[in-house]
Amino acid sequence: MGIRFARCWRIAAVALSGLTVAGCATGRLDATKPAGPNAREIDGLMRLSGWMAVGVGIFVAAAVATIIVKFRAKPTDDPDDLPPQIHGNRKAELTWTLIPTIMLVGLTAYTLPVVFDLAKEGSGRTIKVEGQQWWWQFSYDLDDDGQFDDIVTANDLVIPTGEEVNLELHSRDVIHSFWIPQLNGKRDVVPGRVHDWRISSDEPGVFYGECVEFCGLSHANMQMRTIALAPEDFERWKQDQLDGQAAAQAALAEGSAVAAGAALFETHCISCHVVDGTYESAAGGNANLLAGVAPNLTNLMSRTAFAGALYETYLQGPDGEYLRDSNGNLVLNIAEMREWVRNAPDMKPARADNQQGMLDFSEVLTDQDLDHLMAYLKTLGSPPVLP
Repeated sequence: MGIRFARCWRIAAVALSGLTVAGCATGRLDATKPAGPNAREIDGLMRLSGWMAVGVGIFVAAAVATIIVKFRAKPTDDPDDLPPQIHGNRKAELTWTLIPTIMLVGLTAYTLPVVFDLAKEGSGRTIKVEGQQWWWQFSYDLDDDGQFDDIVTANDLVIPTGEEVNLELHSRDVIHSFWIPQLNGKRDVVPGRVHDWRISSDEPGVFYGECVEFCGLSHANMQMRTIALAPEDFERWKQDQLDGQAAAQAALAEGSAVAAGAALFETHCISCHVVDGTYESAAGGNANLLAGVAPNLTNLMSRTAFAGALYETYLQGPDGEYLRDSNGNLVLNIAEMREWVRNAPDMKPARADNQQGMLDFSEVLTDQDLDHLMAYLKTLGSPPVLP
């Protein structure tokens, strides 16, 4: 009996240690470090309810310990004697009813204004967000004509600091949920409906997020990030995006490798992907995909991530800093990007047979073909503007 009891204690200690370590784990999704007013409202609410729960837990633990010590059986007590039987105690019943009621009413009074405030539309620019299996698209309306077609990008949502941005959330297929914890809470994205959400950041930075509503095979790989730039950097990013299509066209004259890559892109890629001003045959929902749209690649090199933000476009060191070559240029993650083009389903679970995700080109493209495609893809946009 003693051995079994000791073994149970050891198992419990190991399990408790594991839970403690898991609770202390840090990652790129961190709701405890809000970077904007919306996230701070949520953080304040969670901290208040958390401390209230801690207070209740301490009170209950102290009460249980007191009862165990004060009313435990004495060695001299007759084991057949029953303790005094008490039926009803008005003071105790009122105490354990009124105190939780007052706490819950107070928490409700604090919570409701926060909920209604977070549901309001943002006062700044509107960005259209579209989720599909398994990536996010972001579209900008720069001339306020109601058409979100001036800048179309994927994975990277770029916003200016100090501005409350309204997000117009759409889904092209199933229910998704948009969550960038350092900027705001979760918002479901339901097909056939438009959901407004807002985000803002007081400081430049990169804030990570992901889909938090199970949406199929690669749900866990449906990530995104918000890049908050100082207003002058945001204006520079906008201009780089607008200049991207002209740069891609000019690059075709750079050499045979780029031209050969462009020809391969035209053969294998334009049925799904768009490069504005050059390859637009997939526009308007003609892509050979279940949801009808693949990422617009006009400014591919300006994005910090690809494949649903699962892979970094540029290499980073152990501290998260971007690596640069001797000329100060960002080092492209050419190996993973090349492998992604070669055999995407091997790098990210998808259902290409069901028109969800990229096809496997490993039996179609040679090593030289991949080299040429990489030469062309590297011309699509300028390096990202980093905070």
